Amino acid sequence: MVTRHSIINLAGDHEETVERLSKHLGRNKLRRKLFNVIYGPGSLPRSKKQIMKAANVRGQDAQQAQNQIDHLATHHLIIREDNDGSVKDGSRNLYRKDPNVRAIRKELVKFADNPKARAKLPTKRRPATNVVVRSIKTINRRDLKKKAHLNILYLTADPDKAHALRVDAEVRRVQDAIRGSQFRDNITVQYRPAANVTTLLDGLNDFQPQMIHFSGHGSPRGLAMDNAKVGKQADEAVSFSLLAKALAATDHPPRLVLLNSCHSSGARKPLLKLGLIVISMKTSISDLGAVAFAPSFYAALAAGQSVQAAFRQGAVAVEHVSLSEADTPELFYPPGTRPADIKLA
Repeated sequence: MVTRHSIINLAGDHEETVERLSKHLGRNKLRRKLFNVIYGPGSLPRSKKQIMKAANVRGQDAQQAQNQIDHLATHHLIIREDNDGSVKDGSRNLYRKDPNVRAIRKELVKFADNPKARAKLPTKRRPATNVVVRSIKTINRRDLKKKAHLNILYLTADPDKAHALRVDAEVRRVQDAIRGSQFRDNITVQYRPAANVTTLLDGLNDFQPQMIHFSGHGSPRGLAMDNAKVGKQADEAVSFSLLAKALAATDHPPRLVLLNSCHSSGARKPLLKLGLIVISMKTSISDLGAVAFAPSFYAALAAGQSVQAAFRQGAVAVEHVSLSEADTPELFYPPGTRPADIKLA
């Protein structure tokens, strides 16, 4: 089972972080050369001697190199740790990548190279002032009656408490996004936690949803659902083929299935055979990415956007909080289907 990993801070100060770190990265040639070596190939911590050798820095420049490495570590651009004996060159300290910096490395270099652009970067303390406020068209009940009601069966499962997920936070943000939308009265979210195949079948029978959503752990073979046991191993493996059979066992199949779990794109083949639109995750996705994708997707869908536009907005939200996961969400659809023409709300 693959665990989501948070790779960026949750404080909501992304722009401030980019501004501060890019300023400390600066344009010093030696510092930039050492920075590029540390964030180059390889994942193991390295000593100053190893970094200097890889950067082709001569021995007489060792003190200057040490000063620049200390600068990077002091300003949290790299991680400094004690040498545990893994590097046998007598070095006291080792240096490695910071996963948060790695995720926004391109942004840091961009704004380090362009201080003028960095100075114009909108932040909480320095927000953009050229915001144009436009009136929003109100929706009356007559308009709502012209639209089909969207019923969403929202399933979550988090049986592995050793690798707990914030599916509860995800659901709350989705509910908030829909509550603030134009067509909120035409959308119903049927939320079912600790879900398994029986929960899915009951939901298909009771609600006849147009859309199925699952959030939880996943693998290339299937989903980790919940058998509802208390005090015991609660995970229940559900293969993608069994998931497809469950979705086919109804006279009122959904139109779209969203699997907000790691490696869930393995479900595309069995689900596409049913004529379903599938949104899934190509590889592992962090809690931060998953929680960013869902509210943005549903906010767009509930505003009357097409499935394709809503997917793209969700993907933008993922890229905004976690650049390395920008390509993780995937959209699949059967031949003859045009997601750009499909509006569920």
